[in-house]
Amino acid sequence: MMSALRVASIACVLLAVNRAEADDWKPTLVYETGPSYVLQNDGEYGATGTRYNANDVGQRDNLVRTSRTSIELAIGRHTVILLYAPFELQTQVALSNDLQFRDELFVAGTVVDHRYLFEGYRASYLYRTIARSDVSLDLGGSVQIRNAAVAFTAVDGSQRAVQNDIGVVGAAKLRLGYRPSELLWSALEVDAFSTFGLVGGVKGAIYDAQLAVGHPIGRGIDLFLGARLVGGGADVESKQIYNWANFLSFTAGARIELDALLRR
Repeated sequence: MMSALRVASIACVLLAVNRAEADDWKPTLVYETGPSYVLQNDGEYGATGTRYNANDVGQRDNLVRTSRTSIELAIGRHTVILLYAPFELQTQVALSNDLQFRDELFVAGTVVDHRYLFEGYRASYLYRTIARSDVSLDLGGSVQIRNAAVAFTAVDGSQRAVQNDIGVVGAAKLRLGYRPSELLWSALEVDAFSTFGLVGGVKGAIYDAQLAVGHPIGRGIDLFLGARLVGGGADVESKQIYNWANFLSFTAGARIELDALLRR
């Protein structure tokens, strides 16, 4: 989080260069949390790895609480967003079938702890192309650092296999807002990218889409409810990695305009 705050500070300085619009500078803190459900999570690791899914490792047995935090810095029509979005699943299951993960074979009946980590550090830029009192449209792009880890560990400690991966991916970004009155607003926000098969040896795609409805409660604070779909994955031949996943979340959150909150 400290590195994110440093980046936010640098972004503030860069945006403040536009002195003509300095009075329009608006920092906003956004936080949301709620339950998520695994719609799909298929994995295969290694040249002879076993293809397995969410049911095989008990990921559909329970909901998991997720959260995300972002800082938005806006001047006029320009907005920079810094987002931290952690996501981790930890389950324990007795394997129904043999499972080969990289060079480790877990035989059927082995009780394993399974960890699936997929957290993102994302920086986005948006430019407001439509700025009406009731409708707004922002277009731009995002760059995300992916920090991923998949691990199987036998509960008796006799076996362990881990796949770690750090990567960078870009995406197009859209934010569409609708405010029918002073007391209600809605927004659709989407980040999406696909290789479309154009990158040799790599098939990949990501998407992150949320539909939210919010209500201002005063002093620069809005409360909102949202439904979010996050998914995608990659099939990377050179690394012998295959993972495709889709997650559904329902969240409650708050948008806090820091300048309005602190203004006397």
